[in-house]
Amino acid sequence: MKQAGLCCGLVVFGLLFAKAQDTFQLAPPFMKYPSVFFEKKASVHLKFAQSGTRIHYTLNGLEPSENDPVYRRPIVLKKTATTLKAKVFGDGFLPSETVEATFYKRGLPIEQVIHDQPHDRYRGSGYATLTDGLGGITNHGHPTWLGFQQEKVTIEVRLKKPQKIRQLLLHVLKNQGAWIFLPQRIEVFYLYQLPETTAYVWMGTKVLDASKMDDKVACQAILVPLDGEIKTDRLVVKIYPLAQIPEGHPGKGSLGWLFLDEINVY
Repeated sequence: MKQAGLCCGLVVFGLLFAKAQDTFQLAPPFMKYPSVFFEKKASVHLKFAQSGTRIHYTLNGLEPSENDPVYRRPIVLKKTATTLKAKVFGDGFLPSETVEATFYKRGLPIEQVIHDQPHDRYRGSGYATLTDGLGGITNHGHPTWLGFQQEKVTIEVRLKKPQKIRQLLLHVLKNQGAWIFLPQRIEVFYLYQLPETTAYVWMGTKVLDASKMDDKVACQAILVPLDGEIKTDRLVVKIYPLAQIPEGHPGKGSLGWLFLDEINVY
């Protein structure tokens, strides 16, 4: 069962470790939010309990510095996509590591999503998993995720009515230590209907460097730009997980896992 509110963050207070004698690095701030997806606006809380410290943050993708705004109240986000970065500073201490999250406004209303059966261990909460607006948790065992280990994953997206579509967003997990890689290719098709024929027509492809080794565990949004603006109420998305895990990984030669927690259409 999904939590009503989900939190992402790290240590709330204290010192992280000594970098040199009598010089300590502050722990990162705690970042709390219901989900990285929102309808009209997102409200993000930052916390750090140690007195004499300040949380500085940015919304422009740059690393926070002491010249950037100081957190005083919940940060309200309204743009289609915004990356929030935050860092703790304090006199006599080394600044903390940076915490960050990217927040996305939800797309066009989706009536139904039909997809291949996920692995029995990672079934999320059923067919609503990809459209419930919950996501952004790096724990791959959390019920916001659907996990697949197969050569191709097919998803059919049905909108509530025909809409002009420009791009598609898939939110995925990267955790190579758990054999979870980015997909190597995504293809998007739209339903083309005439009185005597029905077919799915190609409208966009995204190719990724999925085999690049990276120890970072992170959620990632993949935007697939489409070939022009097409009006339709039905899409088919074909996702190809990494076919062979590369050299240097314990799973070398095996099929990579694909984890999805949200799909948006814009």
